[in-house]
Amino acid sequence: MSVYKHGISTKRKATALTTPLTSAANVTVVIGTAPVNMAKDPYHAANVPFAAYSKPDAVAKMGWSEDFKKYTIMQSIYASFNVFAVAPLIMINVLDPNNENHVTAVASKDYIVANKKALIPEEGILLDTIEITNEDASKALQADVDYVASFADDGTVIIGFTDAGAEKAGDSIKALYTKLNPDGVTYQDIIGGYNVSARTKKGAEVIGDIYPKLGIVPGTLIAPGFSHIPAVNTVLTAKANLIYSLFSCKAVSDIDSSGDGADSIDKVKEWKDKNAYSDRRTFAVWPKVNVDGYIYYFSAQLAALLQRLAADNGGVPSESCDNKGLKISGLVLEDGTEITFDPDEANDYINANGVITAVNIEGFLAWGNNTSVYPQSTDVVDRWVTSVMMFDYIENNFKRSFFHKVSNKTDYREIEDVVLSENLSLNGLKGSNDIAGGEISFSAKDNPINQILGGKILFKERLATYPPMEDIENEFSFDPTILQAALEGGNS
Repeated sequence: MSVYKHGISTKRKATALTTPLTSAANVTVVIGTAPVNMAKDPYHAANVPFAAYSKPDAVAKMGWSEDFKKYTIMQSIYASFNVFAVAPLIMINVLDPNNENHVTAVASKDYIVANKKALIPEEGILLDTIEITNEDASKALQADVDYVASFADDGTVIIGFTDAGAEKAGDSIKALYTKLNPDGVTYQDIIGGYNVSARTKKGAEVIGDIYPKLGIVPGTLIAPGFSHIPAVNTVLTAKANLIYSLFSCKAVSDIDSSGDGADSIDKVKEWKDKNAYSDRRTFAVWPKVNVDGYIYYFSAQLAALLQRLAADNGGVPSESCDNKGLKISGLVLEDGTEITFDPDEANDYINANGVITAVNIEGFLAWGNNTSVYPQSTDVVDRWVTSVMMFDYIENNFKRSFFHKVSNKTDYREIEDVVLSENLSLNGLKGSNDIAGGEISFSAKDNPINQILGGKILFKERLATYPPMEDIENEFSFDPTILQAALEGGNS
């Protein structure tokens, strides 16, 4: 390229993504697989919680691939940063290069050398495992001396040769390497466990490390690509009930849309009931979605939407996902077959059975207010997604706000401070129309002296959230007196 400028030229700048809006509520925690061979430290990128505040940040920690099926965390990276522009995203990758089931050794293959470069068109390659020789294997080439291996934008590998390396390589090389094997990851890896002797956690057990390590309270647990497996949903729901012995949240889980699951709208109820997706903390979704040509699980899309709604509302999750815009182009089954249905079918076959879906009314909208416990329970605290989110939000904030008071002296000032501070917080939520109202109280009746001597005090808090205006009806009738008045007015 000429250094001396004379003439006319153009250049392209990469499209800038919208700066993500940060929210402390409904923070998404995604458990799955990622191409961590591209990460800075691939061998320490599994079963550790990572927080990302932008797409480049997420890619640096997890790598990037457009193969959303094999690398499921990519679905949430795309949904959070490309689609809804919301942060942070908590990522727990279980694809471990140290696990022999998660890698594959690839025997030596021939690759053409041209312009001092060779291309290895494979994703998932661990750069430090590449071994290169010349065509007849008589000369071994040394990394960082004869060549440098790097990733292309699509995750494949470029071998760039030095002058000496190119001379050794000739017209072609032989290369062997080890690559990631995402197909070797099973739902048991997502569930994980705790090794008592080694004191190590894997999979969903790592959720408990998020708050102490990152200082972030999880808001939504998802495992796209795995949560349609009942055992995974059971574990996610159990974890959502109590995290780090303090906090509660929800799980968004997919209903299986494969041929073995609910591959038509009339099979959703049967599959859901049979597989026990029926907890107030489970937001069940069906089917999958198509976004910008990418097909991925609804759970990734809905979790990002819920987080964005909270971010847009000052960090308070009082807005329902129902009737809110989804940035999708279609609904599909597991095999990619497009599926359509009208709002009445969505109501009768999906919403009526505690499942959230989408309808296309001048653009796709999330459709449904019920948690998966419905219709078994119609209790307002259990059935509405907004009630679950707001109770968790207020309870979690109470624990964080007053944890420092544990083991303080039981005196009037301490008690009064809790009551006044919490009531102030509740009044603020009422003033912003996030709740209908609430009040905390402390009474002697609830705190007898023997209980206080035992170190326990009891507050009672009452609050009411707004139920969704889910069914709006307007009765129309013809009033002939209006017509008569109009005609009489015309004759006057």
